[in-house]
Amino acid sequence: MDEEGRYAEAEKLYRETLDVQRRVLGPEHPNTLHSAFALTWVLFGEGRAAEAEKLDRETLDIQRRVLGPEHPDTLASMNTLAVVLADEGRYAEAEKLLRETRDIQRRVLGPEHPQTAGSTYNLGCVLARKGNRDEALALLREAVDHGLEPSAAVALEKDTFLKALYGDPRFAALVAHAKERAAAVQKPK
Repeated sequence: MDEEGRYAEAEKLYRETLDVQRRVLGPEHPNTLHSAFALTWVLFGEGRAAEAEKLDRETLDIQRRVLGPEHPDTLASMNTLAVVLADEGRYAEAEKLLRETRDIQRRVLGPEHPQTAGSTYNLGCVLARKGNRDEALALLREAVDHGLEPSAAVALEKDTFLKALYGDPRFAALVAHAKERAAAVQKPK
């Protein structure tokens, strides 16, 4: 529902679900944590970054304690928090958290895992915003070549986080490469 831009409807449903889960399952149950994570994305999509950040930090604290610091759900929340921080212009915090997340993901999930690729991509976006074009392009290339979802790779050229790279011939080459890889993955065998 939130993918369709129906955020208000999604928020209402996620809040109702989260309230029931907190009462019935408890605030530390994996399903409750998953609903809180989903609500974080809805709030972020609505442009309510401060509220999304608060909820994500609360969720992340519980996940680290209950699931552990290396659990995939914990790592997903770390990645989300970094995206929210970057959206708020807090690039140094976002970069630090993404580097930590990516290091753990590479070790625990592996360098080819889609979550690892997603954090690599997000780190590239943050570095592009900070003006570190060379490292940003290298990380984006790594993400494209090592597990980034084809739909994300194809959308590379329209990602507003990467505006600093628009017009750079290296970025144009990366976009073309991403489209080729996505097409190759999507071809029927």
